[in-house]
Amino acid sequence: MLLFTQHPFPAPPTKFLFGVAVVLLLSACSQNVGKSADSASQLSSKAADAALETPAARRYIATRHKLLLEAPEADLDKHFDAIQAACVKLACVVLRADQNRCGGPYNPAQATLTARIAPHAFDSFLDILLKHGKLRQHQRESEDLTSEVIDVEARIANLTALKTRILELLAKRSGNLEEVLAAEKQLSAIQAELDSIQGKRKALAGQTETTRVEVTLVPQSLAAAGSWAAPVVEAAGESGRVLMSSLATLITVTVAVLPWLLVGLPLFLWLRKLYRKRQVRRAQAAI
Repeated sequence: MLLFTQHPFPAPPTKFLFGVAVVLLLSACSQNVGKSADSASQLSSKAADAALETPAARRYIATRHKLLLEAPEADLDKHFDAIQAACVKLACVVLRADQNRCGGPYNPAQATLTARIAPHAFDSFLDILLKHGKLRQHQRESEDLTSEVIDVEARIANLTALKTRILELLAKRSGNLEEVLAAEKQLSAIQAELDSIQGKRKALAGQTETTRVEVTLVPQSLAAAGSWAAPVVEAAGESGRVLMSSLATLITVTVAVLPWLLVGLPLFLWLRKLYRKRQVRRAQAAI
């Protein structure tokens, strides 16, 4: 009788199973790392897009230009009229226009124009100015009014919200007559304050949304023209100013001392006379 012994399949080695597990784990980790990298890439891309789409904080800057131009005195009126016409053509707002036609050594003729113009039109206006006079001085000033504008806008928003709330309460008529009258009084006060602060905001808008230009046109002097007689003209003008300054000082001193002379001079003469009498008496007593 033959006996057959059944042997089970040989068990896989432990090292083999451990290797398979390690491979599976590494595969899973690589997939997770890939997903994490993709997610991080997407997040960074979204953050970059958001940064690009976020507008920069707006600044409210008030800009002013002061220009001094020289032109021939005989043509001063003609150049100034042309400058005003160009300003109006560029849709600027003329705030002030003064012109002194008297002339003379102590009251020279000159013209002054103060206006507000759109920032993009200033360069064109400057080109026109340079055609009607020689630029002697150009000062540019800037002032940051951002904090002031933000504060005013916040106050307007708060007052508007409060006004809306009071109007809603008045529309419901839920209170008694005394409360309704108090609410209407408060509404009137809020409206007055709102009008005032809106006027301030409008003034700030005029300063920050336009450019203030102050143009002074003066006669062209011999020194400015580069004449050979410039040193003589300058010396004569300087000597005249020194002479007039000295004369003004003399007049001031005279006016200041005159009241004391009117009081002190008679007193001095009387004391002098008294002193002489006393000297005469002493001389007679000595004899």
